[in-house]
Amino acid sequence: MKKLYLAAIVYLYLPFVVFLFGWTRLLVALPVTLLTGAALYFCYRRLTAELSDTIHFGRLELLLLFILFFGLCVVGGGGDLFIQDGDWHKHHAILYSLVDYDWPVQYSGDVLLTYYLGQYIVPGFVGRILAGSHVAAVWAQTVWNALGLWIAYLFTCQYLKVTGKWKRFFIFCIFVFWSGATNLGSFVYQAIGNDASLCSYKWIDLNRVKVHFASNFDAIRGAFQHVVTPWICTAIFLNHKKEIAAYVMLALPLLFSATFGFVYFALILAAYAVYEFVQNKEKLSVIRQIFSPENLLLLPLTAVTLIYMGGNIFGDKPGVVGLDLLNMFYFRDFYLIFIAVEFVFYAVFLFREHRKDFLFYVITGELLLMPFISLGMFNDLCSRGSIPARFILMVYCIEQIYKYGAKNWRNFGIALIFLIGAWNTLDEMHVVVFTSFQYGIGSEQNINDNVKSFDGYAGNLTKRADEAFNYYTMNYSDSLFYKIARK
Repeated sequence: MKKLYLAAIVYLYLPFVVFLFGWTRLLVALPVTLLTGAALYFCYRRLTAELSDTIHFGRLELLLLFILFFGLCVVGGGGDLFIQDGDWHKHHAILYSLVDYDWPVQYSGDVLLTYYLGQYIVPGFVGRILAGSHVAAVWAQTVWNALGLWIAYLFTCQYLKVTGKWKRFFIFCIFVFWSGATNLGSFVYQAIGNDASLCSYKWIDLNRVKVHFASNFDAIRGAFQHVVTPWICTAIFLNHKKEIAAYVMLALPLLFSATFGFVYFALILAAYAVYEFVQNKEKLSVIRQIFSPENLLLLPLTAVTLIYMGGNIFGDKPGVVGLDLLNMFYFRDFYLIFIAVEFVFYAVFLFREHRKDFLFYVITGELLLMPFISLGMFNDLCSRGSIPARFILMVYCIEQIYKYGAKNWRNFGIALIFLIGAWNTLDEMHVVVFTSFQYGIGSEQNINDNVKSFDGYAGNLTKRADEAFNYYTMNYSDSLFYKIARK
């Protein structure tokens, strides 16, 4: 399994290398890359030093699993064949900009494309070197996403120590169909006299309360950049919770690929580090891990990434896309139904097994508090930020099912909630596939690429607020990143 760790590190940090040499000066890119390489070498040595009870996959099995994840990504919109989620216009605009524009990508009006590019930049680079091909970039994006999901899956199997092929296939199915029972929540919400979003696959009340947790399939289909890297890093964390020296290595890719997930994943890591410090009698050893060479050597890359992202994060934005607090006590009927169907039922059935597990309380506490904080036009901080915690919840459920079997009443409860939510995913898949064939696979009606770039969108009040303010550094030549950027 050492090769899996190497593959994961390359996958997580190749986007940084492409970014450094494509977007920053050589005097910045070269030393930061060398320091990062040293840190990753130490992390690799640390994480693989005492591998035990590792599982083994045959080459054919690995290939078949990759094909399954590739097919999932294609059905989810990759390759421009099946009907795409509404967010794909953004994916296309960012990807096409990475292919068509000089790096760093600048739009007219002194505007820099500033977004969590980690999941896009390697496919965009492939499109650039292949004669500026949009088609090559789109298919490279599909392969890149599938590869990341495959890596996350393999680390999950390692954590669960699952050896049977049918059991492994079952885990793949869980990866595809995992969800809260959002549909059940919508019906209950409607039944008590509210106007529920009954036709939505992810919203219980889109009009009144913009809070939701998307199913795995819906998240992969609409926001793959928020899913792939968080799943990989969270899966590695589950295998090495006590390796605090590798925490920065695990958190940093989320900052560049899934910033909302980074916020809550960093809180999970920080909470667990504090817990280890309190519980461990060897306090000095924990402090040494916190200030380890692995963590410290990644600080220059962290600084460059923050300087780049800061141009967007600290830019002036209207309130509709800004940070806000939601009064869930006012929406208590919604809140109680939402938390129950999305994760509390699962948590109740897991409690006996994890009542002494500090991480269980951390993720449950996070999920309880997330609906109170809103950021973004559709509150992506909640939906996308919850992905690491909900991934851990999913893995805990799989672990308990394998440990106690189908006859355990708690596992029956987990299975019941899962099947209710899975029906929602199955219905969404049916609509995607049926509509795609109805229009014709690969037809223009299936492809959501009406926006070729975001040039002219920055600060444009005639555009949707998130598209006008969420992807840019305004007045780029006055920004701190401009001083270190490649000219």
